[in-house]
Amino acid sequence: MFDPKDKFSKQALFEEAWGKYYAGMVEWIGPEFGGGAVEVRPATMEIVVEGEAQKVDACNVIPAQKAGQIAEIAGVTDDSGWAPVNPENMKSKADENIWVLGDSSAQGDMPKSGFSANSQAKVAAMAVRGELSDAKVFPARYSNTCWSLVAPDDGVKVGASYEPTPEKIASVESFISETGEDAALRKATYEESLGWYAGITADIFG
Repeated sequence: MFDPKDKFSKQALFEEAWGKYYAGMVEWIGPEFGGGAVEVRPATMEIVVEGEAQKVDACNVIPAQKAGQIAEIAGVTDDSGWAPVNPENMKSKADENIWVLGDSSAQGDMPKSGFSANSQAKVAAMAVRGELSDAKVFPARYSNTCWSLVAPDDGVKVGASYEPTPEKIASVESFISETGEDAALRKATYEESLGWYAGITADIFG
């Protein structure tokens, strides 16, 4: 795995799982080993790292990210490619009639996840309702949890609670699974993720 970043979320947990379940199958290569200079050749199924071509059976290329084109067209993105928002309600800093949620928003400490987007949507909906009906608007509170299934019945997670500050949405309390946890706890974490998925899909589509 070639990665242009120096580290990634849940790194110790993933590296533990790779060693336990997938020994010899996964290698993380950061920018100091060429992760920042990679060429992809789809026609020949090759990845070129520092001039050396390597054959691959499968390749998942994730390009540099930015907000969706609709945000760009709406004029709410900045030079970073993301859309800055007001931390207390997710309203665009560029246009007071637009709210930006989830991955497209530049909001501070929250990760780009479905849990984050759902949490932000509830705050935005409350703000919109308040403006339209003069209803009471409560102080914004945000939360996130990201689960990862590293093997059957073995799940890990990371998450936090967040509050708006004048500058950004800031993390105020966080948690993460620990390396070396027993099988019962890991299975419970996995089952917790199933419950969350069932709940959030019902919340979104129900």
